[in-house]
Amino acid sequence: MSMVLVDGHYYAYRSFYAIAALTNSKGEPTNAAYGFASALLRMVEDLKPTQGAVIFDGGIPAERLATHPEYKANRKETPEALEKQFPLLREVAIALGWPTLSVQDEEADDVIASYVTAAHGPECIVATNDKDLMVLASQGCRIYQPQGQSFNLLGPAEVTAKWGVPAEKVPELLALTGDAADNFPGVPGVGPKTAAKWILQYGTAEGVLAAADSIQPERFRPILQNSAAIVRRNRKMVELRTALTLPIPLADLALRPDPAQQVELFRRLEFKRFTREAEARLATLGPKQANLFGDQ
Repeated sequence: MSMVLVDGHYYAYRSFYAIAALTNSKGEPTNAAYGFASALLRMVEDLKPTQGAVIFDGGIPAERLATHPEYKANRKETPEALEKQFPLLREVAIALGWPTLSVQDEEADDVIASYVTAAHGPECIVATNDKDLMVLASQGCRIYQPQGQSFNLLGPAEVTAKWGVPAEKVPELLALTGDAADNFPGVPGVGPKTAAKWILQYGTAEGVLAAADSIQPERFRPILQNSAAIVRRNRKMVELRTALTLPIPLADLALRPDPAQQVELFRRLEFKRFTREAEARLATLGPKQANLFGDQ
């Protein structure tokens, strides 16, 4: 058994920008839906999951906004052509068998982290490129990232090689460097390599602050001393909430693809290749199995 948790908003944006403007015969945008379908189909081929879910953001927790009111305020509005496709993305996921979910006023990162914590097993895989979620490799979870015609699964060793610190220390590193994508700056002039060196030496961001009067290079001593509030704020910002109530129980996350629904959806979206592939999948089912999905 393996369970794949998909960062829905990451793959929505990735799909939208990866494929040039694509529309159906009515002029409706379909590029994100096409890329999303392609990504989910590839995950099934690469990982062969038996359970999974596509998890979307449901908002920002009030406590994060209270900690830093400018959190994610630098992000541009969702492009209209993508906004229109979010209902289609959910349709695509459901037809391909993936449960879709979000939790009101909670970010997908925290929902994903709560599922990983509840699953507490090495067969859990997270499909994302989000830096905050790299810490989950410390719980035995692996991070799925496509790489050309192949893919990478980042476990503890791979995260350490990429970030220079063990997976469980990634939040400590981000407390020092900040995250421009989420609009919270770090210690001025401190990049990942310097932060990693300090974390390996002093253990935590708080440990780095405690050593500020003797830190090397010496030029960072006054900068660190003046940045203590920023570092502590950042450490709160990157702490994942891992005990959220699961909107769908783990036992109900089985993947249940519906080839008949896929045929109907892909015809409507005018995805010819995906329609042919869905028709082929439907044709392999016996009459009794096909009837389970209803008439075409």
